[in-house]
Amino acid sequence: MAKEHETNLGRFIRSNRRQDGTDHVFMSVPDHLCPSGWPKTITLPSEGKVRGSLEDPVFLAKVRREAEVLNARLDQRRLEEEVYRSDQRNARALANIYFKTQRFRDVSEARQYRNRRDAMLFVDWAERRGDPDFATLRKPDFEDFLALYDNRPSQKLELRSTLNILCTEAMEAGWRSDNPISRIPWTVPKPAREVVLWTDETAHRFAKMAQQMGQPGLAALIVFGLQTGQRLGDLRAARHDVNYRTGMFQLKQSKTGALVKFPVNKSLCRMIEAVQVEGSPYLFNDADTGAGFTSTRLTTRFNEVRHAVTSDGDPLMLLATLRHSAVCRMERAGVSLIQIASVTGHKLARVHSIIARYAVDREGFAAAAMMKLNQVGGGDAGDFVDDDPFAGVDAKAELKSVYRSPPPNPARPGHMLAAKLGQHRHRLVLPPLSDIWGEADEADEADNIQL
Repeated sequence: MAKEHETNLGRFIRSNRRQDGTDHVFMSVPDHLCPSGWPKTITLPSEGKVRGSLEDPVFLAKVRREAEVLNARLDQRRLEEEVYRSDQRNARALANIYFKTQRFRDVSEARQYRNRRDAMLFVDWAERRGDPDFATLRKPDFEDFLALYDNRPSQKLELRSTLNILCTEAMEAGWRSDNPISRIPWTVPKPAREVVLWTDETAHRFAKMAQQMGQPGLAALIVFGLQTGQRLGDLRAARHDVNYRTGMFQLKQSKTGALVKFPVNKSLCRMIEAVQVEGSPYLFNDADTGAGFTSTRLTTRFNEVRHAVTSDGDPLMLLATLRHSAVCRMERAGVSLIQIASVTGHKLARVHSIIARYAVDREGFAAAAMMKLNQVGGGDAGDFVDDDPFAGVDAKAELKSVYRSPPPNPARPGHMLAAKLGQHRHRLVLPPLSDIWGEADEADEADNIQL
């Protein structure tokens, strides 16, 4: 007769003693608790030595480990079956299924918000069309919905991504056998404005102003982001001991799962240690809260710094471009593509496309190529014009990224004006910025700024 729990093996785990003294250990789940497709009985252990005695501590430990894994998987299968069980099979029911999945819970709060918003836009559209079963929707139906956003290409791309997820969930639930979204081509929309890359000089000015405004954590984040090319979300979540220990930084990137690990020079180490906040595990902290930056607070604090350091008509600097700027900065320093990818976590093809997008011609590569060809043919540098007649002329007449002063913020009266006037809070002392960026100009020698 099968015995259960006598050796504390776990739920639904039973054993029979064989005549040779070994134990047959198996999992048997009652029919009313068994998810569809789950085997009636599962022999343990499933790998390696199957026959053994529960009196053998090694065999017993192996059985218990597998029993724990099987029970966890059983609970997950039962939960998934409950999630996919629905009386209706329309767009709203599918969206509700997606919102309960682990796939949805694993993404960031910002991504959850966008995916939920995009899914509900489609649900509203489907209900206005008679609320059909999701399985009856065909490729032209999805194209009709996406066509409503032809004048908003970025949002259209986000909607297509969410619809692709919904169709995948519909296939997992057994509602349909195909994914029509996979047959709808897509392209990344061109940016509405010119992308302005960060330089060392620009980062130096922004970091100094962030220090003066009492946000040393933001100053350090800008410097570290331009030198390492990590995503803002990963930098916000980076913690002492977990991602950084003196002289070394490692990170499993949230978007791709890629593992990056690299040494950090002494200047950056001193900077990180100088901005450390007692009681907070995060590397970069909001001085107003004493904790890590949220996405909203990081954007708000950076906008205040940008307003303080930028005049109307200057290039519009964005935190989001730090990552691409870091790639181009490494390339200009002679770092190979595979070395860049090892630091930033990009795929090699992506590193190449970033460099091709920003560096070609802007760095004079085309001019250098033409001069070399001319030299091979017997010419010299005098064969070319000295000045560029197209300097300052936009060949594509694109909308330039220039800064425009924001309206005053009633929630923080006088804050931005104080930044312009230099009336700032005093908190910490960071290491000299010249340690990181090299020697500054004479007009820029206020390195040891008291914060």
